[in-house]
Amino acid sequence: MKYDSIILFLITNISTLSAQGPLDGYMKGKGVLDLAPSISFNSAKTFVGSGGQTYNLGYEGTLLSLFAEYGLSKRVDIVGTAAYVFTGTQSGLQDGGLFVKYRPVYRNVGSGRIGVLFGTGLAFPLADYEPAVSGALGQKAVILPARLILQWETPLGLFLNLTGGYNRRFDRLQDADIAAVRQVRPDYRPVQPADFSTLLFRVGFPAARYYLDAWVEWQNTAGGSDYVPGLPDLPQAFGVSYTQVGGTAYYSESGRSGFYVSGGYILGGRNTSRMLRLTAGMVFRFGQIYPAP
Repeated sequence: MKYDSIILFLITNISTLSAQGPLDGYMKGKGVLDLAPSISFNSAKTFVGSGGQTYNLGYEGTLLSLFAEYGLSKRVDIVGTAAYVFTGTQSGLQDGGLFVKYRPVYRNVGSGRIGVLFGTGLAFPLADYEPAVSGALGQKAVILPARLILQWETPLGLFLNLTGGYNRRFDRLQDADIAAVRQVRPDYRPVQPADFSTLLFRVGFPAARYYLDAWVEWQNTAGGSDYVPGLPDLPQAFGVSYTQVGGTAYYSESGRSGFYVSGGYILGGRNTSRMLRLTAGMVFRFGQIYPAP
């Protein structure tokens, strides 16, 4: 196994739970369906290990994604995601997820409006790929997220969003993968994948025909193992922490379909590439659109 080539996929598989992930502060409305296909170009030249140590490990890959959100009622949305990864060594279905979002509070406070939302679901691999081979498509993580979302909307439309989350990892290292590492590293003591927490701050401005936002996101994993160059390990168990910044611009002429561009950059962290992501996508809306309750 060529371990230096697979650690660079750690962030790609977390994309379903990143700042541009499925659980935001808006509801679609009963009977409204949004479908959003997109393509992302990801590249990195540097990998950051434990203690801020940097390594010259490059990565380039393309990610095709599909996002769908449907309003079951004015308070409940369901969300689905899927991804297909193209790399220089391997391509295929990666990770996806099914989620639910509930907004029990959405009321006027002063001159603005505040919404309180809760979100959860399950992120999981969409194919039985091998997470411990050269060109692996992800960590094969099974994650249950819990999100608390607070969103303040001003009369002008400007909004502030604060989202905190805890993510429970259910996947475990496979005996066959552990045995493969021990063939070249007999003293290997496996560490199981660790839970992680996230915090997101977003500011944005929606209008009749466009939407703009900027955000910063932090992820922290207290446990997990660490990358050591040249030392065989299982990246599935690496503890990933990072600080990421980014933004989105969306335009729609009709209010039912539009296009967007977005980007994100990981500034640094632990067991993460300094990844640049550039995304372009379309949004298609179906169903009767009602004013916000």
